[in-house]
Amino acid sequence: MSKRLIAALFLVAAVMAFRLLPVFASEEVALALANISPLAALALCGAMLLPRPLAAGVTFGTFLASDVILNLHYGQPPLNAYSLALLVAFAAIFAGGWALRRRASLGAVLGGTVAGTLLFYLVTNTASMFYDPGYAKSLGGWWQAMTVGLPGYPSPPVFGLRSLAGNLVFGAAFFLALRPVPAARPGLAPAPAA
Repeated sequence: MSKRLIAALFLVAAVMAFRLLPVFASEEVALALANISPLAALALCGAMLLPRPLAAGVTFGTFLASDVILNLHYGQPPLNAYSLALLVAFAAIFAGGWALRRRASLGAVLGGTVAGTLLFYLVTNTASMFYDPGYAKSLGGWWQAMTVGLPGYPSPPVFGLRSLAGNLVFGAAFFLALRPVPAARPGLAPAPAA
């Protein structure tokens, strides 16, 4: 088994655990980890650094498995309209990572993370406006979903900043863990001891 495959399997387990932890943990842990998920970072870095079939399998397999578990936990159908919106957002982030493959660097990861987080914010909050009965299905409802959210919940900008912080940390960690290590150049190897 290759080192990349082992790293990818470890990432799947870690991402699944981290995404599901808030649901099955205490309320304090759930609040502390709300909207801090490694999945967007995995979509970006996986597409950027792993072979396409492995990257797609790891990203979308992890998303679908964890989303089904979360939806069933909350009494929802295994996949629903909001799942589709999440899938669209992660697919767009994955496509961005794929577009950055030839320029894979920590700077590209950080820039892609900021762009991906903004896209995710727009897509998921728009989907919330349509999916959640607490929002009016109008421009005013959309603006509420983008700015103040629903009473009793932290505001969307707070969730967005938490998402950005998590994506930056996980994106940098995934890049450092998955980046190709340059091969040693001939002539630079230390001379054998006499």
